[in-house]
Amino acid sequence: MTAQFILSLDCEGKWGIADHLGAHDHRALSDERLRAAYRDLVSLLDRLGIPATFAFVGLFGESARDFARLRPEVERFADSAPTYLRPALDDISSGTREGWHGDWAVDLAGAASVGHEIALHGITHVPWGAIGRDAAVAELALYPQLSSAVSRSRTFVFPRNQIAHVDLLARIGIAGYRLAPPRRSRGAALISEWNVRAMPDANPPPTPPPAPIPAGYFVNWQHGLRRLVPTCVSVLRLDHLLTVAARESSVVHLWLHPENIASAPATLDLLAAMLGRVAQARDRGQCAVLTQIDYVAAHRHPEADR
Repeated sequence: MTAQFILSLDCEGKWGIADHLGAHDHRALSDERLRAAYRDLVSLLDRLGIPATFAFVGLFGESARDFARLRPEVERFADSAPTYLRPALDDISSGTREGWHGDWAVDLAGAASVGHEIALHGITHVPWGAIGRDAAVAELALYPQLSSAVSRSRTFVFPRNQIAHVDLLARIGIAGYRLAPPRRSRGAALISEWNVRAMPDANPPPTPPPAPIPAGYFVNWQHGLRRLVPTCVSVLRLDHLLTVAARESSVVHLWLHPENIASAPATLDLLAAMLGRVAQARDRGQCAVLTQIDYVAAHRHPEADR
């Protein structure tokens, strides 16, 4: 038996934190730092031969020109989430103007040699748990107007892991979505990083599309108190996850934001150490590396073809 391994990346630019931007965030998520983070990440994955799911916020995947074309409709949608989107629109118009347009990142991931998946992480990154169904429908109306490869996504990652209105995803051809990890306080989440006996995810029962994809574990961001967790502990936890998953044919799903690398470059070193272990397990035949859409295809429900 073999473990199933997935790496998914929540690609947000500044859209992921538009409702609480501070001076530090503007510095950490400048265009220069974002470009370096994505370039180094894609280079690491190429070197190890590991395909990943790059789940982009739809608007982040647009160029400045294409965003300007969409802006009137984004302005109208902003009335549904003014405290989230107004700060973003203001910074794009009259602030730093950086960190919002990542069409180059979509192109970078799409051109990589290992065959990454381009997926969707919401259109605006407004969490769906904070808006009603009508507003979610209005946001999805922007999806067919996207210009980048994000417009052809087959899997979905809910912004801030707030799962709601799942049935709407089928309207835009989404085949699967990442489940949410258990909700924890920041303190509890930090303590959980020390649990080297953590268990992999079981395969959820197949369902008609969109199908659930196991939630997995956040790669420890090397920022603040999280820096206290030694790399060796994170690697030990991963080794245990892979060992158990290989025995049970279960799932090890890791995820993080490339923006975590931009704001804390040591995160890339941790990720490299962890993915090195994944590559070793793969080369021993103990681990199959999948993207989210690969996972969905491998666990298709009979109704998926109807």
